[in-house]
Amino acid sequence: MIKNWAVRLGIIFFIPFVIFGCASLPRPEEMKAAIATYQLPKLPEDGKAIVYVVFQESWYKGIRFDVFIDNQEPKSEIGYNMGGQYIYFNLTPGEHKILSKAENWAEINVSAKAGDIIFIRQEPYTGLLNARNKLLNLQDYEGKYYVKTLIPGTIINHNQQNVPIVPTQARLEQNAQADTFIGTITGGNFAKGVGFSNINVRLEVTSDNGGKEYFYVRSDSILADAGGKKIDYLYAIQSKGKKVEIEHFIITDATGGDPSRSDFAFEIGKKGVRLMRFLDWKSTN
Repeated sequence: MIKNWAVRLGIIFFIPFVIFGCASLPRPEEMKAAIATYQLPKLPEDGKAIVYVVFQESWYKGIRFDVFIDNQEPKSEIGYNMGGQYIYFNLTPGEHKILSKAENWAEINVSAKAGDIIFIRQEPYTGLLNARNKLLNLQDYEGKYYVKTLIPGTIINHNQQNVPIVPTQARLEQNAQADTFIGTITGGNFAKGVGFSNINVRLEVTSDNGGKEYFYVRSDSILADAGGKKIDYLYAIQSKGKKVEIEHFIITDATGGDPSRSDFAFEIGKKGVRLMRFLDWKSTN
């Protein structure tokens, strides 16, 4: 726990020094020239608007901002950005609220009409233990410029809200396959690449018959309590003694869960966590 806080605090105190050393953004006329012939990767579906949410600051690579529509319920999460990324999603016409979760919750109201293309920026600032954020409307040329120069983030629920982001117990039971493991967490330690900008957790999980397996919980892993509430992936380091159900995969990349990285080669060939659900524990936060 102390190490976890120290890492997070180290990131926060480092960020201001990086910001002051970064180059300024191009002038408006330079942005407009850069997108003169640019086509967005996705336009609105028939009868809908489309929203692009960008997190421009690429030096925040280890920080994740989650995006929700209308409320803070887990089923309303659309996806998330890390520094230097963007996501997009369709939106039904009408009045909506876009929310972004960092150390704080930020929100912005949008009035969407069919065919609209809406650009929103997640702007970070220093928090107490992690980065905070606020949401800002962008002009059309700014939004297009950011999308052109950033990389895609992660879409969790591309088909709009009201679809759970984690499988239910019934689904897990009906679709139990070789890539699902049930057991109790009996050990764990931090696993990191170069520096402290991204940290994973290596877990030892023991099944009821005594068999041990090792899994890497990455920044793109989804953790949820027994009620389906989403939990920060670094909570895994504190979860010894808890029973879990893990959907896993064989790691084939060196990103450690962050597409912009290449320093986690030691995880290739190991088992990564796609989804870890606690079977007998609910978060009180």
